This record gives sequence, structure tokens and C-alpha cells, in this order.
Amino acid sequence: MFLSQFTHNIDAKGRLIIPVRFRAELSSGAYVTQGFERNLMVYTTKSFHRLAQRATKLSNTDPEARAVRRVIFGRAIEVSLDGTGRILIPPFLRQYAMLDGETTIVGAGEYFEIWNAEAWEQELVAVADPETNAQRFTAFDLSAG
Repeated sequence: MFLSQFTHNIDAKGRLIIPVRFRAELSSGAYVTQGFERNLMVYTTKSFHRLAQRATKLSNTDPEARAVRRVIFGRAIEVSLDGTGRILIPPFLRQYAMLDGETTIVGAGEYFEIWNAEAWEQELVAVADPETNAQRFTAFDLSAG
């Protein structure tokens, strides 16, 4: 499970250091795909394959289903950790997420997100608002019982 947040720089070649705590779960590889808020989502191979199985069941005749498949598959790439714990993010994904320099890596349970650091600071304002969170949590049954 991916928890917490970390700040790392992405270098000019598109290599990003993955937090040590996340590396063991990525030992068999990972997939990076476009997120929903101009960020990237990184799935373990196992999690991405589960997502892919669900996506391939969507009807090819439905235009929205085709769009979802294009986002999931057309905007994804398989990655692996190099010897120093980095992944290589291709230019089209770096451009989409505006990654250049400082990034924030945010745990999200079965996946983690990669954000432009400034964009994350803006998102964090909404994520950290107590009143908004009270409303969000009411809409979902997240009881531990």
C-alpha cells in the first residue's frame, strides 16, 4: 500500500527517484498513466492488470468507453526501477503533468500519484479543507468495521 507524500526532483532526462518505501512493491515493474488532475498515476503491475481486465470488458461501441480505454492504454507506459531506484517518465507524460524540476509523490492506496510540486500545493488546499472533507467522507462508507 502506498502511503504518505515525498518531494523529489525529476531530471532533464525524465528520471524520477521513487521513495525507498515504494520500491519493494514496484520490484516486478509498474505502469505510469495519465491521472485526472494533470498528474500521473503509478500502478503496480498486478494493480494495472486488474484495471486493464475491467477496461477491456467495456463495450467498443460506446464512445465514452473508447475514450476511457484511450486514456488507460494510450496514455500508459510500462516502467521499471533502475539501479538507483528511478523510473523514466516519457516526454508525453511529463508534458501532460507539467513535470519539470520539483515533483511531489503522493500515496493513494493501491497506486501513487506524481504531481508538479506547485500543482500539488494548489490541490492540497482542497484536500486539506476540514469542512470539504467532512462532506466528502459523509458520501462514502469508509468505516473500519
